[in-house]
Amino acid sequence: MLRLIRYGLTQYTIQWLLLLVVIILSVTNSNFRQEANLLSVLRQASFAGIGAAGMTVLIISGAFDLSVAGMLGLCGVVLGKLLPDQGILTAVSLTILLGCLLGVVNGLVITKVRVPAFIATLGMMYIYLAIGFIITNGQVVPVLNREFRRLGSGNLWGLPTPFILMVATYLVLLAILNFTTYGRFIRAVGSNETASRIGGIPVDRVRVFAFALVGLCTGLAAVILTAYLSSAQPNMATGYELRVIAAAVVGGTSLKGGQGTLFGTFAGALMFTVISNALNLFKVGAYWQYVAVGMIIITALAIDALRHRFGVVPGS
Repeated sequence: MLRLIRYGLTQYTIQWLLLLVVIILSVTNSNFRQEANLLSVLRQASFAGIGAAGMTVLIISGAFDLSVAGMLGLCGVVLGKLLPDQGILTAVSLTILLGCLLGVVNGLVITKVRVPAFIATLGMMYIYLAIGFIITNGQVVPVLNREFRRLGSGNLWGLPTPFILMVATYLVLLAILNFTTYGRFIRAVGSNETASRIGGIPVDRVRVFAFALVGLCTGLAAVILTAYLSSAQPNMATGYELRVIAAAVVGGTSLKGGQGTLFGTFAGALMFTVISNALNLFKVGAYWQYVAVGMIIITALAIDALRHRFGVVPGS
């Protein structure tokens, strides 16, 4: 029994912490447990949570993408430009496809040109931002379609529509990781790239596939964030790359690759939003909120280091 409890605590640390924080906040602050506030937390968590799902898969493969903030902004402004003439379905489909293609571009730059992921994606972020500013001439793109705006602000089955899309995203990626050949390849490449090449795994193709998934998730996040804000601009997601990477790391995904859990990332995205919401409810200044987020990230990295030292691997 003791061994089972220890296993649950080490494998699902972030989930237990999230539950504990929610219980404490519900008891200490009546505003937190209000239905409207809880729904707001789920909605706000979805924007970074969807991007964090794709980022988790990429980090498991042994890479990461710093361009997602620029990618999201570019997808958002393209969506805003397409909506008036193309209609919702076409505009949304093309936006998600654009995100996927941008992810493929990132993957090809890294695998074919052999530029390190950190440098390549940082450079691509500025390129995507620049293209967005060129398209908009630095202006905000308004979104007037009320039906489309419901994707960001509406509810479905009593839950925020963005949260429903977030859950669907995690289920799809979970199926890819656990039940497909590419899912097994992703973990293998992240664990040992050299051994994977020797074993005949198409490492470059697997890595490009993982970058494409990040782009697809970022495109979807751009859709719901644009709908929620009722507008789009190239820098609408400043700092987005750090939030999605942090959610993955806090959830137990190792930056060394090969290990990670979408269930943990899901909880990590919720944890950041709950903490931010709580600090707002307790009227903590915005600057101190950055301190809190930084401490959470450092703590998560420390836990990850301890896991590796003692050989504890998070579950899938």
